[in-house]
Amino acid sequence: MNKENRRDFLKKTGLVGIGSFINPFSVFSENQRKFNKFQQNSYLIKNATILSMDDEIGDLASADILIKDGKIAKLGNQIEIPPGTETINAEGGILIPGLIDCHWHLWTSLLRSMAGDSAEEGYFKMTARFSRLYTPEDMELAANYAIAEAIYSGITCISDYNHNARSPEFVKASFDAMTNMGIRGHVSYGTYRDMPGSTPTDFKGINELKQLINLNSKYKDISLGLGSRSANYQNIEKDWERARELGLQITIHASSNESQKDQIASLFRKNLLAEDVNIIHGNAITPDEVKMVENTGASLTMTPYSEMRIGYGLPKINELYESKINCCVGIDTTALTGNAHLLDSLKLLQNLANANAKNEFYLHPKEVLKMATINGAKNLGIDKETGSITPGKSADLVLLKKSDINFSTGNKPYHLAIEAALPENMKLVMAKGKILKYDEQLTSIDTNNLIEQAKNRFAEMEKEIK
Repeated sequence: MNKENRRDFLKKTGLVGIGSFINPFSVFSENQRKFNKFQQNSYLIKNATILSMDDEIGDLASADILIKDGKIAKLGNQIEIPPGTETINAEGGILIPGLIDCHWHLWTSLLRSMAGDSAEEGYFKMTARFSRLYTPEDMELAANYAIAEAIYSGITCISDYNHNARSPEFVKASFDAMTNMGIRGHVSYGTYRDMPGSTPTDFKGINELKQLINLNSKYKDISLGLGSRSANYQNIEKDWERARELGLQITIHASSNESQKDQIASLFRKNLLAEDVNIIHGNAITPDEVKMVENTGASLTMTPYSEMRIGYGLPKINELYESKINCCVGIDTTALTGNAHLLDSLKLLQNLANANAKNEFYLHPKEVLKMATINGAKNLGIDKETGSITPGKSADLVLLKKSDINFSTGNKPYHLAIEAALPENMKLVMAKGKILKYDEQLTSIDTNNLIEQAKNRFAEMEKEIK
């Protein structure tokens, strides 16, 4: 393909502007696609509706954004194009920060929609059976498979709760997958399904992994945390004390359903809740517990589709929205949700809140978008680096182009992003200044090969189960 043909290709996609243009070979060539590090070039995205999620900057119409060395350099109109800058014409599309998923069990992603229709096929028993068959290589394959779908869906940062942590190698697999895929993230070192209750938490493995990642700069954008055992674990106070000595954020499933009621209060009574705690689910949270979480500064992450699918009840979105709690959102597991469309989870939360309030105008879509952007960044302690479109922050961006039949009219950008957008409308996904998705194609991943590997390994495990 010669230079003129490449320019014609880009014109058809609408991703070429008035400066130099992106070479499609660098995006789609087969010898570069598998885990390629897409270069942190200088880019100018022109003519975008920018939803910055930064209160001081606000929203910008028909604006430009200059990206340099992986960072957001400048926002405004008619920005002068520095030499060597590649231009992307947004054509009035909507630019939002890269989405942040604050709770996902990446290793379960090979088991998509495998939660069945009987007690023996239920999520917990099903994942327990499969979990024993995994190797560290399977853990990395599952994480790669999940992250590829996440990128396609606009997610540029993931908090992975690894509860198949049979050794440090099983947890390191997530670090390697995130690094290879080019995203930032957080990995919680948890337990594993058939771990005896008398077995102590693996702080030896946690220390080994912490030392390893601290010595290797390639992991600098991925942090390690503790995936806590349940609120009624007898040594939970000692575990959390050790985790805090190591500077680890703590994630815990608590008050997920009515049978687990009072778990958040139990943590509060033990003086465990603080800003470094991320509570998952909380469907059974009480008004008193809402105040407890507020007063301690802990975050709470809802995963509405998995919570509803498994029968935990409805997320307490109205009570949480009206509180001062830092609320976040996650996929949890595609074994229950079936896909990684995080914007759809936000749409569900908005609609549920309005239905509960019996008020069409109760919850603005901007408020739920915060949960998957700046709130998520605050939860993970990286709000100075990402979570909003702010000069100096990482260029973690999603461009929604208004060129598809489902996403072509209307002038209310927040409503469009939450209510209308599908993953295929995300024409460009950028993380740390590198383009990871371009014109509906993942740029650094041999998708067909990854799908084949995932299908084959699942088929092998299914035979072993039988």
